[in-house]
Amino acid sequence: MTVGEYVKLKLSQWSFDYSEELLSAEIFKAGIDSSSDFDENTNTDKVFYNILPDILFIPKSVSEGGYSVSYNTEGMTAYYELVCKRLGLPNRLDKNTITDITNKW
Repeated sequence: MTVGEYVKLKLSQWSFDYSEELLSAEIFKAGIDSSSDFDENTNTDKVFYNILPDILFIPKSVSEGGYSVSYNTEGMTAYYELVCKRLGLPNRLDKNTITDITNKW
């Protein structure tokens, strides 16, 4: 199995299909050759760190003409948080909130 096939299969666990061109570009951006063999030393965390935020901002379900598709965004979000911790990188999905602290003045 190649790295590209592994990443595509991993994404299909969440019923999400990513185009071959975009997938190859994201794998290349992470410094990995998508046609290289996948083994236990292949670290694809950076690929998922780059891909999952884009995927998670799509609609959770789409219906058209009696056909509908829905995505398991909770599972994707949990996996993304795990990848962030493994890489020691910030979670780009965290939303900044403004809190009223006037009572502390």
